[in-house]
Amino acid sequence: MRIGTKIGNTVLIPLTVKAIDLLDIPGVVAFSTMRSATDVSDPYDGFNTCSYTGDAAEHVESCRSEVAQLLGIDAGALIMPRQTHSANVKIIYRHSVSLEDTDALVTCMRQTALCIHTADCVPVVMADVEAGVIGAAHSGWRGAEKRIVAATVDAMCSLGARPDRIVASMGPSICPKCFEVGDEVAQKFERYGAVSRINHVAHVDLYRVVAATLEDAGVNSRNISLPPTCSLCDCDNYFSARAMGVSSGRTLSVIMLR
Repeated sequence: MRIGTKIGNTVLIPLTVKAIDLLDIPGVVAFSTMRSATDVSDPYDGFNTCSYTGDAAEHVESCRSEVAQLLGIDAGALIMPRQTHSANVKIIYRHSVSLEDTDALVTCMRQTALCIHTADCVPVVMADVEAGVIGAAHSGWRGAEKRIVAATVDAMCSLGARPDRIVASMGPSICPKCFEVGDEVAQKFERYGAVSRINHVAHVDLYRVVAATLEDAGVNSRNISLPPTCSLCDCDNYFSARAMGVSSGRTLSVIMLR
């Protein structure tokens, strides 16, 4: 289910939020927010719901209130983990639950928004509509190395999902051309064929790593969508830690069952 008016691939939400649709599945809402900043040089200007990267609490709460209003849910139904680049997956059975040290979420609850914050890392939303199970994961290179998306698929299957029915989509995140890494990081991903060199500097294709990990977990390649844009190339519209520093806002990616 789409929210707001869709023009091209952009959903214009009838508040101050703009977002990109990630999944086109009846009964599922899935999108990534855009910054909509008036001053792109300000690392917190625009739409930001992440509370632990230095933004003013009042701004964060205001943005969270807008998302909750947009989705027609209470703010308490926005499930926002404290991400730490772990491989920890939390299955959500109720809204009041500890979300410390958590980088992926799974639920079969309706009107419950699973939320992931990123600023170059890969957000991944997943759904098995037949089983009524959804998931969301935060996969930077550390999460990719730990195969967090495979752990998310496993958690979804524990609730009745089947890998061959899961549809997965990646949100805005850093592209291979922009993702420069040291050799110690690059060697972790050689086996995926995801490393290239530009001017003798190693680059990693996190998109390929995430997609390959999903396929290894049983997700059909035809059901996997790559990111619509690069967060660094398009840092005026999406938060990028490489462009703005880690003390900056975060892009919000959401998936919810209606």
